[in-house]
Order: sequence, then C-alpha cells, then structure tokens
Amino acid sequence: MDRDQQYLTTLLDKVPKWELADPKQQDAFDKIKSSLTNAPDLQAQLKALFMVSNFSDLALGLMWIAERVSRDPSKLESSLEEESFVLGLLKKAFGGSPIEEGSSETAAPEQPLGFDFPQAATEEPSQAAESTPADSAFGINASSSPSVGDDAGSSEEGFSATLEKLLEAIQSGSEERTVLLDQLSVQAEAIVGAQSTDNDYKTFCGYLLEFLKYVSVNQLFDDIRVMNLVSNVYDPFAQWAKTDPGARAGMLDQSNEMLRDFKALFE
Repeated sequence: MDRDQQYLTTLLDKVPKWELADPKQQDAFDKIKSSLTNAPDLQAQLKALFMVSNFSDLALGLMWIAERVSRDPSKLESSLEEESFVLGLLKKAFGGSPIEEGSSETAAPEQPLGFDFPQAATEEPSQAAESTPADSAFGINASSSPSVGDDAGSSEEGFSATLEKLLEAIQSGSEERTVLLDQLSVQAEAIVGAQSTDNDYKTFCGYLLEFLKYVSVNQLFDDIRVMNLVSNVYDPFAQWAKTDPGARAGMLDQSNEMLRDFKALFE
C-alpha cells in the first residue's frame, strides 16, 4: 500500500461516522472506505468515486489530501481539521447542507500550498433515485443516499467553474494554476471515462486533457498562447454549460477544433 493510500485509510478510520444521521449512510461510508483501502490503484478508485452522483466533492477532497501527502514526506498523521473536512464532505454527499465558505466544520484545513480548495458547484438533489454502476460499486444506493441521481448539469457547471479558475490563475500568474491544472485534468479524465456523458462534452474534455498535459510537461504556463487558447475555449464552454441540452448542438464545435489542433500554435 502506498503512503498516500495508507494515510487516507488512517484518516477515514478516524472520521466519526456516527455523526452521519442514517445507519445506511454509515454502512455506505464503510464500503467506500473499504474500496479505497483495498484498491490496487487509489487514483483510479477516486476517479470512479468522482463519477458517483453527489460524491464528486468528496472524491476531489480526498484527491487533494492525497496530493498534499505525496508532496510532503513529513506528513505522517491526519489532523482533526482534515477529519472534520472529510466528515463535512460526507454529510454533503448524503444530502446534508452544502459546505459553506468559512465554516469551521467543513472548511479545507491548513493551506500550505497557498490556495483554496477548489469546490465543485453545489449539487441539487435529483428527483430521480436510480443508482448508476459506479453507485453500486461503492455500495451506494437510493436508500442510503436520497439525493443520488443524474447530476450531469451540476457536473458541467462545476467543470466550467474550475476551468474559469484556471484561466484566472494563468492570467494572474498565480501558483494556484499548477494545482488547478491537475484538478481539471482529473475531472476531464473522469468525464472522458463516463459512459453516459454527452459526446461533445466528452470530446471537449479529451482534447482539453491532451492540451493540459502538453502545457504541464513543457511548463508553458507563462506562454501567452496558452492563456489565449484557454480564454478562447472557456467562453463557448461556459455558455454551453448554461444552455438547455436540447439547444446545444454545434456550440462546442469551434472549441473542439481549436483544442484538437493546438499543437499547430507551438510549432
């Protein structure tokens, strides 16, 4: 077991699950914890959790903590702040109150990297109560999570919000841009791997993922061409995310073409 996986296992063991209101929620949490503890590939399992309706924030929070642990070899034990943070994300996932900025219970703990934890958009409970394959894999169903359902719209708006934050960080030269790029890449990978995702959305994320990897590998954050391309694809995508699914045809065509041919800008 890798160090980050061991750290998360210990952290989840310390989370006071009895504060979850429903025994079925506690049981679902135990199954999530077991799946992460025994996963041969922690990141792949966290990406799978990200695709479970209403559990994206929990997955992103755990990814964020694992990333901090991998960057800091001296970090050996979880803190009370981290345990409260994860508990807050769990309560939100199971239909509790959304995380409030600045809340002492659910705010992200110490920020040694100098950035705020990027929150996904608040998800509204769906009227549908059908479990997805990912839900079943984690032992989550409608009875244990009353708000589980199709939250594609929330996912799209959350992705748009993260893309906007990345654009702002690149424009300002903030160190947060590296973390946001990693964050966006994780989300894009999860969307590309989803079975029921809109094809234009999946194509956009696939091309964007390739572009982000190119920027990261070649350390092009300060290149004006990167800022221009992200800006040019963000506006159409943000508009697409706010548009009714039945009226979206063709809205991402130009953005997808720009991302598909991005290497021509750097040759």
